[in-house]
Amino acid sequence: MVRFAREAHEDDPVNLEIELIDIFRQLGTPEALPFFIDLVRRNSNDVNDELVEAFVQLGAAAVDPLVELFHEIDGADAGDVPFVLSALRVRDPRILELLLNRLTADPIDAALCLEIYGDPAAIPHLEAAFSRIPAEDVRSREQIRSAIDELASPLKPSVETEDRFDIWDLYPQETLPDFGMLTEEERLAMLRASSPAVRCEAALSFDGSEPSAQVEATLRELARADPDVAVRGSCWQALGKLSDEPKLRDAMLSVLRNPDTSLEERAGAAVALSRNYEPDAVLIEVFEALYEEPRSRARALKAMGFSLDRRFADYPPRHLDDPDVEIKRQAITATGYLQLSSEAPRLEASLSDERFRLDALFAYALAIPGETSPGRARALLDKMEDIAGGFSADEEELVKYALDQRLMLRGKRPVFFEDAADDEPDQQPASTSKVGRNDPCPCGSGKKYKKCCGA
Repeated sequence: MVRFAREAHEDDPVNLEIELIDIFRQLGTPEALPFFIDLVRRNSNDVNDELVEAFVQLGAAAVDPLVELFHEIDGADAGDVPFVLSALRVRDPRILELLLNRLTADPIDAALCLEIYGDPAAIPHLEAAFSRIPAEDVRSREQIRSAIDELASPLKPSVETEDRFDIWDLYPQETLPDFGMLTEEERLAMLRASSPAVRCEAALSFDGSEPSAQVEATLRELARADPDVAVRGSCWQALGKLSDEPKLRDAMLSVLRNPDTSLEERAGAAVALSRNYEPDAVLIEVFEALYEEPRSRARALKAMGFSLDRRFADYPPRHLDDPDVEIKRQAITATGYLQLSSEAPRLEASLSDERFRLDALFAYALAIPGETSPGRARALLDKMEDIAGGFSADEEELVKYALDQRLMLRGKRPVFFEDAADDEPDQQPASTSKVGRNDPCPCGSGKKYKKCCGA
C-alpha cells in the first residue's frame, strides 16, 4: 500500500488520496508517514483536515519527518507545516523554536499556532512580540493577546471525548460505481450484472445520449424482458433519444397507456416519450397520474419539463422546496425548461445549496426575467454571475449553454457555442414561438432541433 500510494497517479481515472489516508488512519501505522509527507510536500499551502488528523493520530512519530520537511521547503514559507506541527501538541524544543521564530515574519499565524501548541513557555516571547506590534495593527495584537491569555489560563482537565477513528463510519456497506468514469464497454457489461440496482444505473448512464447499435439492442431487449420492473423502466428511459422511431415509439406508447404495466415502466416510458413526442390529452392524463404517485413523481416532473409544454406549469413550483432530493431536483429543472420566470427568486435560493447548485444555475438561466435576444445574452450572463457569487469554469460553460438554449427556444440563434453567432446581433426578426422538436435547428446546422442543439 505504501508503494502504491507513493507512485504517480495523475493519469488515473479516480483520485484515491482521501481513501488511502482513511485506510492508513484505520491501520494507525507510522509506515504511512512517507506518503503523508509527500502529500504535504506537493501542496504545503492547503493541507486538508483528514491529513492533519492523520498526523495528529500518529503523534510523536510524525515530529521528525515534519521538522525535516519544514526546513526542506524553507521555513519562511512553510505553508501549513507549522500548523500541523502545532496540532500534534507534542512537547519538543524544535517545534517551539520554529514557531517562536515565525513571530516576526508572520505574527498572526505564529500566535495562532503557539496557542494551539499550548506550551506556556511561549508567553514571554509572545509578550515581547506584542510590544513590537504597532497599535494600528489591531488584528495582530488581538491574535497575540488571545494566545497569551489562553496559555496563561489554568490547565483544564483533559477529557477524552473523541472516539478512535473508525473507517466503517465513513463508508457505506454498499454503493454503486461512478458510471460517468466507465467506458461504454464497461457500462454495457454492467447491464448484465446480477444486481438490479447496478443494471438500473448502468441503463440510466446512457440516458440523454444516442446509444450505439450494440447498446441500443441491449436496452431494447432488457426493456421488454428484464425480470426487474425498475430495470425495464430505466431501459425505456435510456432509449429516449430514439423515441421518434415509429416502432419504438409505438412500443413506449403501449407501455404508457397500459394500466396493467408497472409504475416503474410507465414512468420510464413517459420520460423517454417526452423528449420527442408532443403530449396529447391521453398522455397528459398519464403524466398527471404518474405525478400523483410519490414513487414516480420525480420522473413525472422530469417528463413534464422535457415536454416544454406549459400546460404542466402548475406542477414544478409545488416542489421547489420538497424534502425529497430527487423530486426537488427535477422540479428545479422543469421550472427552467418551462421558463417559469415568476419562480426565478425561488431558483435563486437554491444556488447556495451545493446539492442543487448546478441544476439551479441551468434552470435559472432559462427562467431569469429579462429580454431574450443575442444582444442581451452576455448581460444576462453577467447578471447571473453576480447573483450566483461567481462561477467556476464548468459553471460558466453550463450557464452559457443554458442561455443558448433559451435563445433557441425563442427561435433565435445561439451566441456562445456557435462561431457564426459570436458577438453578432440577430439581424432577422425574432419569432416568439417555441422551436418545435422537428423544426430546423436555429443554429443553422441543417439538422432537426431535437437532433442538434435540442439534445
